[in-house]
Order: sequence, then structure tokens, then C-alpha cells
Amino acid sequence: MALCLVALMVCTSSTQALAASMLPWLTGEEEETVTITREEYERLLQFEKLDVLMDLVDSYYYEDVDKEQMLESAALGLIAGIGDVYSTYYTKEDMESFNEETEGEYAGIGCQLLADPSDQMITVTRVFKGSPAEKVGMRTGDKIVYVNDVYYSAYEMDDAVNVMRGEPGGTVKVTVLRDLETIDFEVTREIVNINYVEYDILEGNVGYVIVYDFLGNAYEGFAEAIDAFREADVEGMIIDLRNNGGGLVDVCVEMADLILPEGVVVSMRDKYDYVEEYKVDDEYYDVPLVVLVNGYSASASEILAGAVRDYGVGTLVGEKTFGKGVVQSALEFTDGSGIKLTTARYYTPNGECIHEVGIEPDVEVALDEDAVTIYGINNLPHDEDAQLQEAIRLLLEPQEEAE
Repeated sequence: MALCLVALMVCTSSTQALAASMLPWLTGEEEETVTITREEYERLLQFEKLDVLMDLVDSYYYEDVDKEQMLESAALGLIAGIGDVYSTYYTKEDMESFNEETEGEYAGIGCQLLADPSDQMITVTRVFKGSPAEKVGMRTGDKIVYVNDVYYSAYEMDDAVNVMRGEPGGTVKVTVLRDLETIDFEVTREIVNINYVEYDILEGNVGYVIVYDFLGNAYEGFAEAIDAFREADVEGMIIDLRNNGGGLVDVCVEMADLILPEGVVVSMRDKYDYVEEYKVDDEYYDVPLVVLVNGYSASASEILAGAVRDYGVGTLVGEKTFGKGVVQSALEFTDGSGIKLTTARYYTPNGECIHEVGIEPDVEVALDEDAVTIYGINNLPHDEDAQLQEAIRLLLEPQEEAE
């Protein structure tokens, strides 16, 4: 019983002093009375059912049970009960995996995933180069439906990730849905080093930088790319945010500071109407800019794309973005477990909330389906990438006309 009330301490410290004295009240035993506020009383009533359930199991279940595991499951169910695909409770092991991914190295199969509320499925948004997932033929756009023959929905994506991760050398069975066909892959886990940013200077002296996630050393990689573009005196820059599912807001704003004029990059409004603004200064790399986006450009990608659009410093090319206009906050508890909770909506500099709406590109271009079928979206040659070719054309055409 006392274990159940420990969970209440996370909610309000005032219940801690009352825990011992309130236990007899919950069990019907006579004891000295205490005085509590109505708010504290109502909170205890809310959790009374959990206490009763724990008592019933403890008294009548035919075997001893692992109460810690019961409480972990209760915590998982409590957050799942919100019905928000982006909010989740992390066990200690989950939290360790979350931190590993944020830092850029983990043992797993090597793909980036997105919990898609539109079809409640787990979508592969990137397959890392040289990863186990790439070696067996997994592709961007695949929908993961089973892991080791267990079904996982978008709401259970973190559980699926924990199964796919593990000791290097172990295997995991991943079943995906691709074009209405299910495909089974036996994938051997390896240490995966995530490269968050890659860049190159294309023909025509155009700087091209791919930002895969706003995590880890993404800012350093992005700053390095801009330094290289400055030194080469490029004609323009392309930022590729396609299949970028987001990351950390702070990293996104740091990167935005390198390419945006002074002002607000994004503002966030919580349930109490408190607004927090993220601003950048007036020093930035001023060069003709195109940003590539698609239906899997989400969250922090949309923050950056929306700011570029609102300030008019670049052109968005590709397809409408995903439409994730909410942000999550992560908290780690002292026992190593943690929580990721949706805490605010965010707004572009012009005050637009793009949640479940997305951002329309300035120039809409679809990829050639035959080219995607042949090469896969991760391995499209530059000359077969219609969106990239349009971006190059937009940057070089003014120069050609001037000549």
C-alpha cells in the first residue's frame, strides 16, 4: 500500500507527510484524524482505486507478485491514458535508450522512426547509411507493424524501439508494410553511429547540407557546413530537411541563428497561456536559400522551415510537411525512469500553429515514383532527385539570366 502512495509524491510533495497517517483511512482502520485541504483530499480519492486494486491483489491473488512491476505498468498505462501519441512514460531502460539516441550512438538496427497519428502506425523516416536496416533492405516509408511477431501501434513505438535495440550481434525480426505487402526482415543489431548532418558542394557551386535530426552534434555539423560554403563562396545553399522528424528545440534554434535575421524563431504557448519566445540575433549567413521538405519533415524541421518562410529568406521546395505543431518536455526521475510529455503548442514567427495542418511548400514538386522504386528514397542519385534538381534550378537560374 505504501508503494502506491509513493507515486503520489511525484504529483505533490504535500502528500508525503500524510502518507503514513492516511493509510488507515484508505483501509478502513481507526486511527488519529488529520486535517488536509480539499484539494489534497480529492487527489487522494482519485488514487483510491489504485490502492484498492493493490490491496486486492496483495490479499487474494494466488501467488506473490512483483509490486514494482505492477507500478511500472500502472505508470505506463497512466500516461498512455492521455491518448497522446507523443507522450510516454520511460522505464529506466527506456530512458537509457532515449539518452543514447540523443547523444548519437546506440546498439540497434539503424533507422529513424515517426509515430504517425494519421494511421496510428510506426513509419520509417530514415535508414542510416551502412546500418543493419539498410543491409537487409528496409526503406524510408516502410510501416513497422510487427517486431518479433508482436504487433506495435504508433502509441507503442517506444516499446518497439526497445525490442529492436539490444546487444550487438543479436537478431530481431521486423515485419513492415510496404505498398500493401508485408515483408519480414531478420536484422542483426550493431553499434550505430548517427551522423546528424552531411554536406557537399554540388556542381554549379551550390552548397548542399542534409540535416537528419536536430540532436547530438547537429549544430556543430551545420556550422561546419556553413563555414565550408563561405570559404567556397557558393552561389546558394540548399538545406535538406526531408524525412527529418525533429529533435531538440534548443539545437534547432542554435542552427536557425546561423541563417535567420534578428527576431523570434518560434514561440510556445502552454495550457496556462504562458508564452515563451526563442529569439536569434542579427548576425547570419545571408545567401540565396532553398529548403527541401516532405511529408516526413516534422516538429523541429517545421520550426526551421516555418521561420525561413515567414522571414522570406528562402524558398520551400517539395511537399507539404507532416504537421506536428506540439513540443514535448523530458524529465528523468532519480530512479532512472522518466517521462516525455506534450507540454505546449508552438507557433511560427507569424503566429501560425501548424499542428495537424503542416506547411505548404512555395514550389510543390513530387519525386518520380519509378526512380524511388528503383533506388529507394535514401539512395536517389542527384540527377534522379526531382526536388533537389528544382532547388538547384531556382538557385542558379537568376545567375544564368543575369549573364
